[in-house]
Amino acid sequence: MTLTCLYFDGFVTILALALGALVYAVAEYVVHRYVLHEFPRLMPTLYRGHVEHHKHPQELKYLFSPVHYDVLIYAVYIPLVWLMFRQFSVVVAVVTGTLLFQLYYQWMHYAAHRPVVPRTAWGRWMKKKHLLHHFKDEYAWYGVSHPVLDYVMGTDKEQDRAARKAGTEAGSSSTVHDVK
Repeated sequence: MTLTCLYFDGFVTILALALGALVYAVAEYVVHRYVLHEFPRLMPTLYRGHVEHHKHPQELKYLFSPVHYDVLIYAVYIPLVWLMFRQFSVVVAVVTGTLLFQLYYQWMHYAAHRPVVPRTAWGRWMKKKHLLHHFKDEYAWYGVSHPVLDYVMGTDKEQDRAARKAGTEAGSSSTVHDVK
């Protein structure tokens, strides 16, 4: 963040920060939906940790993915951003935007699972939607920090999953506790 301030280049820096945030916002949805729910064989270790998170949603040890995943992702992400822009000030701003949005995501996820009452209507609404994902339909409301892609992709509401998940009651799953 300090480097972003030191190399601030006006509108370019602001756009790069927004781009970095957008990258994380899209990655949040894509990873949560496709890697952690629909195609678990892509990353089975990460998936197993996510299953534990669904089984024990209030336990801190299952709330966040291991830091070494983030280190590996950023070890690949930063050089890719460099290859795309080749301007230090832009690269630093894009990565800073990504990191800041990741911190926002982590806070929203923490607040959704802990006895925290968000102060804003937005925070309360997002907490409700994430808890619906956990306790009502794990194939809806993948967005933890924002609902945009849930609306775009049609995962913003419960759907009858009987045909999709044979042997599972509609509105429940093998990894989500059904709370009534």
